[in-house]
Amino acid sequence: MKKYPQFATSVIALAVSATFSLNSHAQDDAETRIRELENKVQLLIQQRADQDKQIDLLTKELVGIGNQVSQSKIAKSEEKGGSKGSPIYGAFKDGLTFEDGTGNWKLQLNGRVQADYRHFSPDDWKSDTFSIRRARLGGTFSFLKDFAVRVEGEYANTNDGSKGTTALTYGYLDFTRWSGAKIRAGQFKPFFGLERAQSTNFTDFSELSLATNNGSVFNSTYDRGLMVFGDPLPWLNYNTYIVNGTGQNNDDVKDSKDIGARVNVNLAKLTDDKKLVLHAGTSVSRGSIDFSSATKSIKQATEGNGVEFFNVSRLINATSTTDRSRFGLEGAVAYGPVKLQSEYIKANFEGRQGAGLGTAFDHDIKVWYADMNWLLTGEFYADAYKSGGFGRIHPKNNFDDKAGWGAFELGLRYSKFDASDFDAILASHTANVSEADAWTAGAKWIFNPNARLALNYVQTNFNDDIVMNGKRDDKEQAVTLRAQYDF
Repeated sequence: MKKYPQFATSVIALAVSATFSLNSHAQDDAETRIRELENKVQLLIQQRADQDKQIDLLTKELVGIGNQVSQSKIAKSEEKGGSKGSPIYGAFKDGLTFEDGTGNWKLQLNGRVQADYRHFSPDDWKSDTFSIRRARLGGTFSFLKDFAVRVEGEYANTNDGSKGTTALTYGYLDFTRWSGAKIRAGQFKPFFGLERAQSTNFTDFSELSLATNNGSVFNSTYDRGLMVFGDPLPWLNYNTYIVNGTGQNNDDVKDSKDIGARVNVNLAKLTDDKKLVLHAGTSVSRGSIDFSSATKSIKQATEGNGVEFFNVSRLINATSTTDRSRFGLEGAVAYGPVKLQSEYIKANFEGRQGAGLGTAFDHDIKVWYADMNWLLTGEFYADAYKSGGFGRIHPKNNFDDKAGWGAFELGLRYSKFDASDFDAILASHTANVSEADAWTAGAKWIFNPNARLALNYVQTNFNDDIVMNGKRDDKEQAVTLRAQYDF
C-alpha cells in the first residue's frame, strides 16, 4: 500500500513538469509571433512613410507643372494680345482664318466648287453635260475693327460651251462700326427678295426658281454702287441701295441709277421659341435697263438651267428710256425641321420700241413660287436663320466612319412665270413663249456643314409649243446632280 502514494507523487510531479514545459513553449511561440507582427507593423509604417513622401513629391511636382502651364497661358495671352504679327494664329470655322489676336486685322479665306451633271429631255434642245456651275476663291480682310474688304473671283462663269474667263463677283469695302447701319461700297449683291439675298451655297434647290433666276435685267445680281444695311433690332433687318443697274462687272453709260430697298422681320424673335422662324418682308426698286446700246433684252431660262424660252430684245431705241420698277413680297415659316417659303415679284417695263419715236409699251412680268422643305434628321431651320436669310445647316452628326450619317433633306417647289403682256411682241418668235410653270423635287445629303450632294428633278411646262433645233415640244424635263464643297 505504501507504494501507491509514491507512485501518485511521481505522476503528479511528472504532470506538473509537463505542464510547465507546455506553458513555456506556448509562451515562447506567442512572443515570437508578437515580434513578427511588430516587425510587420514597423515595415508597413515605414512603407506608408515612404508613400507619403512620394505623394508629397508628386504633389509638389504637379503644382509646379500647373504653375508652369498657367504662366505659359498668361504669357501666350499677353503675347497674342500684344502681337505685332508674329506669331499668327490660324483656325477653321466655315472658312480658313488668320489673325494676330489684337483685333486690328483678320483674314478669312473662302471658296466653293459646285460640280454638276445635267440630263435634259428633249435632248435636241440642250445637251447632257458635266459642268462646273461655280468655282470661286476669295477672301475677306478685316482691319482696324471697323473695316472689311472682300474680293472674290469666279473661275467657271460660262456654261454655254465657250471658254470661261475669270470674273469678279464681290469687290467691296464695308464700314461696320454700327450693326444697325453698316455701309458697303463697290461691287456686291443688292438684296431684293429672299432667294436672291441668300448665298447660292445654301438655297433650297440646286437652281433658283422661275421667280428669281432671270438675271440682272429682271432681278438683282451683282452690281456696283453703295448700300446701307443692318439689324437695328433683333427682329428687324433692312438694306437700301443705289447702284448702276447694269449688272455684274459693268460700269454705267447713263446718269440715272437704280435705287431699291428691302425690309424684313422675324416675328419669332418676339417669342421665346428657339425652334420658330416667322419671316415676312418686302422689296422695291426703280431704275432702267438702258445700260448698253447693243443688249436691251429680258431673258428667262428654265429652272434646270436648260432652254431659254423667253427673250424680248431691243426694248428701247435711241430716243427713249425703258424704265423698270419692281415690287416683291416674301414670307417663310419654319418650325423645327420643317420650312415653308414663298415669294411674289412684279416687274413693270415702260418705254418705246422700234425706230424713231417707236411704239409705247407698258408691260408687266409677274412671277411667284412656293416651296416646302423637311430635314429628315431633325435639325432646326431656325439655327440657320440670320439677318433676313437662311444659311448653313449644321448636321447633328457629321458623316464619318463611326455612327454619323450627316443630315438629309427633302423638298418640293412650284413656280410660275407670267409675261403674257408681251404676247404681241412674241408672236413672230417660235422659240419663245410668255408663260411657264415648273415643279421641282429635290433630295439633299448634307455630309457636314461644308459638303453636300443634291439631286433635283425639274419639269417645266410651257403655255404653248416651242420649236428649237427642229424639235417641237411644250415641256422640258431635267435631272441635275450636284456635288458641292464650300468654306
